[in-house]
Amino acid sequence: MAISLKTHKILWGRAGNVCSFSDCKKELVIDETEADDPSIVGEEAHIVAEKPDGPRGDSNLLEQRDKYDNLILLCRIHHKQVDDQPCTYTVEKLKEMKKAHENWVKTSLKIDLVKQRDDELYASYIDEFNALADMEHWEAWTSWILGSQQIQIEQYDRLRELVRFITSRVWPKRYSDLENAFYNFRNVLNELLKVFDKYSEKRIGVEELRTERFYKIKEYNPELYNELLYKYNYHVLLVEDLTLEMTRAVNYIFDLVRGNIFSSYRIKEGVLLMEVDSFIYRVEYRKSERVELPYPGLKEFMDIRKSRDTHFGEGISNDYFSPVT
Repeated sequence: MAISLKTHKILWGRAGNVCSFSDCKKELVIDETEADDPSIVGEEAHIVAEKPDGPRGDSNLLEQRDKYDNLILLCRIHHKQVDDQPCTYTVEKLKEMKKAHENWVKTSLKIDLVKQRDDELYASYIDEFNALADMEHWEAWTSWILGSQQIQIEQYDRLRELVRFITSRVWPKRYSDLENAFYNFRNVLNELLKVFDKYSEKRIGVEELRTERFYKIKEYNPELYNELLYKYNYHVLLVEDLTLEMTRAVNYIFDLVRGNIFSSYRIKEGVLLMEVDSFIYRVEYRKSERVELPYPGLKEFMDIRKSRDTHFGEGISNDYFSPVT
C-alpha cells in the first residue's frame, strides 16, 4: 500500500515543511530558482517500519503503516539517525517528537490553515479519482481497449461512477486550472463511453463488454459488407483515439497536481503510457493545447485528432450525432 496524496499533504502541512526532529527545524523545501523547480529534501519516515524486518518493524500494525499516524517528516540526516538507532528512537519517542513538533508549528509558524484545508480536500479527491480509474493498472486495462476493444464490466461501472464523482464534487475553487482539467477528463471519458456503447455487446459467459463485429452479415452482399466494415474500422479507431485523449487528460491533471498541490507527485511512476501492438506511446497535450478545456467536444475532436501527438483515425462521421430536426 502506497502513501496517499492526502496523507502527503497532511504530513507536510502539519509539519510546516520543516524537519520534526527535536531542535532541527531544517526547511525541507528549497525555493525554486530562475532556472530550476523547487527541491524537496525532506523524507517521510515510518515510525513503525514499512516492512517487519525494518527499524521498529516488529508490530501488529499492517495496512496502517503508510497512514499519517505512522509517519514523521524528517530531514535526510535525522531519518538515517532514527532508523540506525531504533533502540534510542522508539515508537513512543518518535510519536512524542511528532506531536511536540506539530504543536510548535501551530504556535510558531504562520500556516495558511484555509489553504491547507483546501489542499487536503483536493488531495482526497485525487486519491478517489485514482482508485475509480484504477490508476495502478491504467496501462493494462486501457491496452485491452486499444488492442481488443474490450472493457471489463467491473471497470466499465467504475468509469461510469467516475463521471458522476467528478461532476458532483464540491470544489474549493482555489485552483481553477486543476478543476477545469478534471472537467476536461470527465468530458473525454463521458464521450468515450458513449461512443463505445454504440456498438458494444456483452460477451456470453464473460464479464466484459466488447465492440460488436457488426460487419459480419449472413447474406452475400459485398456492397453492404464493405460499407459496414468501413464503419466498423472507423469506430475502432475513434475509440482508440478517445482512449489516447483520455490518457492525455490524465497526464494533464497530474501535471497540474504537481504545480498546485505536491511538486513530487508521481515523479517515481512518471507519466502514463499507452501500449499498442508492442509499441509504447507517450501522449500529452502540447503547450498550445493546454487551454482551459483541451478536449473540444466529439465532432471537433474527430477533425483535429490528426493534429495530436499520436492518432490512429481521422475524419468526421455523423453516425454518432442525433439528426437535427
